[in-house]
Amino acid sequence: MTKSDLVARPVFVTREDRIQAHFLICFIALTILRLLENQLENKFSASRISESLSQAVGYPLEENWYVFGYADEVTEEIERVFNIPLTHKYMRLGTIKKFLADTKK
Repeated sequence: MTKSDLVARPVFVTREDRIQAHFLICFIALTILRLLENQLENKFSASRISESLSQAVGYPLEENWYVFGYADEVTEEIERVFNIPLTHKYMRLGTIKKFLADTKK
């Protein structure tokens, strides 16, 4: 795992609190990625998971509708393991909000 796997770039901070905050954010991102990799039974590398999730984006289609145009074996496995609808082609805004609320529980 390298900084490029997380698409990290140099951050120029000098205050101690900001340095610590930046490190904490990077550490949390790496921890979440490692947990996800483990939950997927190490079928995919961390960089492959990160790449797939960065492409799984919803775009506004029309009022209250979003289109998700990307799916691959990683997103399909995440959907299967976590019951997260990443491979649905079209979703209403209300459905997306409900889904996000359910993941916070």
